[in-house]
Amino acid sequence: MQLRAALVVGLVCAAAPARAGGAAGPNGSITGTVRFDGPAPARAELERDTDPVCAKTKGQAEDVIVTGGMLRDVLVRVKAGAKGPFAAPPAPVVVTQRDCRYDPHVSAVQVGQSLAIKSGDATYHNVHVSKAGKNLWNLSQPAGDPDIVKETPGAAGDVVSLHCDVHAWMQAWAVVVDNPYFAVTDDAGAFTLTGLPPGTYTLEAWHPVLGARTDKVTVGKRAAAKASFHFKAAPAALQ
Repeated sequence: MQLRAALVVGLVCAAAPARAGGAAGPNGSITGTVRFDGPAPARAELERDTDPVCAKTKGQAEDVIVTGGMLRDVLVRVKAGAKGPFAAPPAPVVVTQRDCRYDPHVSAVQVGQSLAIKSGDATYHNVHVSKAGKNLWNLSQPAGDPDIVKETPGAAGDVVSLHCDVHAWMQAWAVVVDNPYFAVTDDAGAFTLTGLPPGTYTLEAWHPVLGARTDKVTVGKRAAAKASFHFKAAPAALQ
């Protein structure tokens, strides 16, 4: 099964390296990679000259980023098997507008946790957020303004999409999770989930364009389990 809904959020920023979540403790872990099968799609050069600040730096589309056959910006999370409940972290997930891109491009926010949008550009952005076609935020953020901090509504599996109405190429995604076991793949397509008690887990690997894949993985006591996912060029339908 795929992620349930798409929260569409308007923002401005760039992509980031792998980030892992997980409770601390001498339990097990899951490490793995996400591979893209087939030729890597070409990344279009973005037309950014409508804003002189954005035009100072070049940018490429971030829809699908493949390096050496490995897929970046895939959120890998424990979809089933985690024994909660888990308290939401007190610190917000931070998305920064930098060089007229979102950083990170894909992230995760735990149920009850806040999402903070930070302005790092010397230009005007707006934060436009919606869920399954329903607008949630549409807020101005001129250069130098304070962070916009909002609790992210939704249940585990909901998808938050962030975009900026001023700069059409700017878009980012945050998946709502109900546990701290998640990671986002880096340029090497790598991910690590840590602090997992022994047990069998359903993992989901989700990409904003290519859809979702699932697999079951068994973690032993103080053991490092392995997992791998493969995506193809044909996009899967998102639900």
